[in-house]
Order: sequence, then structure tokens, then C-alpha cells
Amino acid sequence: MSIPRINFLRSIRRKSWLLALALIGLLGLTLFDWDDRRSEKHEEEKVALTKVPASVKATIEQEAKLGTLKEIEKTTVDGETIYAASVVVDGKEQETRIGEDGKVINRGAQQRDGDD
Repeated sequence: MSIPRINFLRSIRRKSWLLALALIGLLGLTLFDWDDRRSEKHEEEKVALTKVPASVKATIEQEAKLGTLKEIEKTTVDGETIYAASVVVDGKEQETRIGEDGKVINRGAQQRDGDD
């Protein structure tokens, strides 16, 4: 009666190995996809106020009324462009992110590199 039990144990081991290999494969695919997402085309450049679209320029001028415009950074990720305008108001630097259509995406304190 030990032969059926041995076959049963071999069957369980084989299934365990197959399951483990399948999980490792899925994990590998997930990490591969994650790495691809991290390497998405991401471009940043500083631009002059005269080089931004009119709707963005109007929004930046409105945002900078109470302060001084420090810089504008144009960021493009996968074809979507966002403008980040840094404005100094009462000695504090504020950042406003603006879409290509001139609409404000968000406002807040200036983010420094590494704060993400």
C-alpha cells in the first residue's frame, strides 16, 4: 500500500514545483513591467515665459501677481506636458503646476529634488 502514497507525494511535489515556477514567472513579469514604467520617456527643461502657450502664460501671470516669477519648468511624460511655475511670495517659494490648456493642476510649496 505504500506505492499509491509515494505516487501521491510525488504528485504533490510536482504540483508545488509547478506552482513555485509559475509564481516566480509572474513576479518576473511584474518587475519587468514595473521597470518599463520607470523608464517612461520623461523630459524636463526650463523655459521662458515667452515660450509657453498663451493660456499657460495668462495663468502664470495671474499666479505671479502677488510675487516674483522665479522660473518655469516644462515637463513632458508620455506626450503630456505640464508647466511648473515657481513664484516667490513674501520670501517663500510656491509652485503652481499648469496643464497645456492653462488650467491649474495644483498649487503648493516648492518641492525640492529628492522630496518625492
